[in-house]
Amino acid sequence: MSSKRRPPTSDEVFIDHITHIVEDINVANRDLLRFGFLTSTKTETDQNKSSYIQIIFNEGFIKITDSPDYIFDNNKISAIAALTLETGKIEDVQGRLTLNGFHPMPLNNQKLSTIDPSGNLVGAEARLCRLRKSDMSEAYAEFIYHEPEKSIWNNPIPSHSNHIVALRDVIITAKDPDEATARYSWFSNKGSIKKIDDLGWKIPLDRGNLAICKSEALSSLIRSEILTDSAGIAGYTVLSNNISATANFFSDNKLDYTRINDDLLALPFPKSIGGCVFIGKDESAFPWSS
Repeated sequence: MSSKRRPPTSDEVFIDHITHIVEDINVANRDLLRFGFLTSTKTETDQNKSSYIQIIFNEGFIKITDSPDYIFDNNKISAIAALTLETGKIEDVQGRLTLNGFHPMPLNNQKLSTIDPSGNLVGAEARLCRLRKSDMSEAYAEFIYHEPEKSIWNNPIPSHSNHIVALRDVIITAKDPDEATARYSWFSNKGSIKKIDDLGWKIPLDRGNLAICKSEALSSLIRSEILTDSAGIAGYTVLSNNISATANFFSDNKLDYTRINDDLLALPFPKSIGGCVFIGKDESAFPWSS
């Protein structure tokens, strides 16, 4: 599986990144390295001296932070706390969200980072539009615009030992999937909603999908008992450029994972990180792909 980064056009919407809120970022970083991810160096933010690390893929990335700004549920400190979509027109998105009844916060500049082949930290910049917490019941919801001249993808993409190369879909659980699907459809500005059998709904984006269901439907949705009880963002999917090599890496390092079938693996993250990631050979590996 090969994927190469390109920015969205004016009307396109991509899944950009997922944010984990963690209690101890050093422990989380240690575990991520153990799972085969090459992470960016821990960085202090200017606002509240909180730390973050990033896992950069060819398409999309994962952010891990201990910032209190990302605590969505006080009872779940280590959890997936935010979904961020990418746009090419952040000001237009802010206006559209307001007209659609959401409450976007003022745009703010984001400092991002990645690492170059020599292991040095390289800065990048973006602009973020976040909804108020009251707008979404499941997690923080955001849009991001990456400054073309200062994008994290302007530098060589790190190579991960687990062969994971791209972020794809996000799995959201909701008390009322019908209501949540309508809400996320308005949020993403994508209306081609598709039914996933009798289990839930899929909102196809221009890169990636939002899969929305009830908590009790998770095990049937993913065809695995690995997710049986969750609320909010239960997990997400990524792509491997060599699914056999990915499985071998997990096995060789005695990591706890589940082979759902030849093309799909499930990797529950430890408590230090929270959530679960599903690794596919390609998009067709995920049950909602058809």
